[in-house]
Amino acid sequence: MGLLLIAPVIMILVACGHPLRNGGMLATALDAQASQFAAAAASSSSTVGAASSSDLSFSGRLWHRRTSAGVEEPGPNHWDGSLATVDEQGKLHLTIFRNAQGGWSCAEVSSPINGLHENVLLGLFTYADDAQSELSNPHREFDVEVAKWGVASDATNTQYAVQPYQLPGQRLRFTVAGQDSAIYTMTWSPSSVSWTSTSASSGAVLQTWSFESSPEVGAVPSPGSEVFHINLWLFEASLPQDHADVEVVIDSFSFTPLKAPGRKLLSLQRLRRHRGQRSASSP
Repeated sequence: MGLLLIAPVIMILVACGHPLRNGGMLATALDAQASQFAAAAASSSSTVGAASSSDLSFSGRLWHRRTSAGVEEPGPNHWDGSLATVDEQGKLHLTIFRNAQGGWSCAEVSSPINGLHENVLLGLFTYADDAQSELSNPHREFDVEVAKWGVASDATNTQYAVQPYQLPGQRLRFTVAGQDSAIYTMTWSPSSVSWTSTSASSGAVLQTWSFESSPEVGAVPSPGSEVFHINLWLFEASLPQDHADVEVVIDSFSFTPLKAPGRKLLSLQRLRRHRGQRSASSP
């Protein structure tokens, strides 16, 4: 039982020291890494939402150009969206430029996974190989899935699910829209499982859902031999229509065990009762 934190986002960045003192080697190393990211991202041609003034189109996908008021991590650096451009040949240019304040401004573009092809599925889920048939959820599987399940016209692109998802009330589909990447959390407690999706940039809540034990659906299983999985796969082995490669980058993952307040309360009550008995027997 615990809290899971997942933040999927495709990102390309170039970083430099601010101001540039002995940060030249750092800038070179990260620039080389960014070139590798750009080469990988160039094979994807999914499209995402409508463009805004802070977006640019590269390799068939909309990318958000980062701009900061001051210095921000990594680095820390100043970020200027105008330093990310696409030339007439469709090549992405990221530039490090000396700014008017005498420091250096850097470039970063990012693209969320909201526009994955309808045949591509990103799964984030718990699963136990050894099924227990007496459980309503034999494999202890709880899912976050970013997918259209092969239906391009589906307005939704994400779901929370409790297996078997075919049963009424065990799946919630919704849409994560726009250019923002999302953070997905799942909390597994003794009697319920709950999910929350939030905007990675603003922290605004995009969607929440809770599944609770009941006589109709059975009990939420206690932890067993499950492990956490992350996978990227093709629905019904169908290739993306454009036959382009697809890459998803997971920004971070964390697990926080839940505390057991009931046990602590019981221990405290016993301690108080014991102290009261001792006080009554003392002269």
